[in-house]
Amino acid sequence: MILIFKKIWLKLLVFVAIVTAGQLIFFQHYNTLFATAQAETKVTLQKLQKPKKRAIPVKTLIKQEVARLNAQYQFVQVSPNGQYATYLDKQNELHIEDLKSKKDVSHTTGLSTVQYVGWISNQKLFVGEQTSPGCLELITVDEPDGAQTAVVPTFGQLSPGASFAKISFSRQTNDIYILINTKTSSALYHIGTMAHVTAMPTDGRFIKDMDVSFTGDKLYFEDNVNFTDNVLYFDSNDELHTVKLNAALITVVGNVVYYGDVNKDGMVTDVYRMDENGDTTLVSTLDQPTSPSQIKITADGKVENDASSTTVGLMKASAN
Repeated sequence: MILIFKKIWLKLLVFVAIVTAGQLIFFQHYNTLFATAQAETKVTLQKLQKPKKRAIPVKTLIKQEVARLNAQYQFVQVSPNGQYATYLDKQNELHIEDLKSKKDVSHTTGLSTVQYVGWISNQKLFVGEQTSPGCLELITVDEPDGAQTAVVPTFGQLSPGASFAKISFSRQTNDIYILINTKTSSALYHIGTMAHVTAMPTDGRFIKDMDVSFTGDKLYFEDNVNFTDNVLYFDSNDELHTVKLNAALITVVGNVVYYGDVNKDGMVTDVYRMDENGDTTLVSTLDQPTSPSQIKITADGKVENDASSTTVGLMKASAN
């Protein structure tokens, strides 16, 4: 009887040991699963709580790239559609860069001393060169391959200090106007649709800036006479008209000219527009005097500071 009891007790002990061992293995397994789940939950929470980095807008990246080019190179000019920029490197090679990819799409070699670069369209550039002192040449450069084409025969027998100051053209008529300056004098040329070059009357004026209307029938310009800046224009018959004395030319958008009153330092205080009918409107009074070169007029007529791309006008005014 005692022997039977011992056998039963032994079996019970073995059973309890097996069950206990199984429970230990079972609970350890679930403890491991629970610890893993806790760790994964913690990582997930950390990811959710960690602020996501905002993508930098494409416009901001392009603006930063243009600023980088300006800091390193000369003749940085952005195409009308904002896709490309030009720059002249130290080897006198003119590059056209895609601003989004920051890679060159073409570059032009074999240039003489570059004095002027300006976009004609999104695929073509004007490049003004000095081939020798007193001898200037105007060419076009194509964006796709950097190919060069002479616009007209070379401008020769000029003052050794003469250089291209501004090139303006009408996209409707393809009339081209070329301003060549020395430190004290100006020469103004017109190239018609048949590539015929004529000198325009300047009457001894020193011309600081110019811009042509879309239809090509008005050439607006800013001159300096007796230390005073003035805005005038030539009509299609080369007759002279006054827009505003003691003023600076800002730009022409379509057939509308934008100009500004200037203070004694030549800084713009108020921006005006004059339409093709001669009607004048005060567009904006600026919060602080601003250099004419810093003022940008958007396609819809808004006044912006080109350095910061923020609106500088404080108030709008009705037509005078």
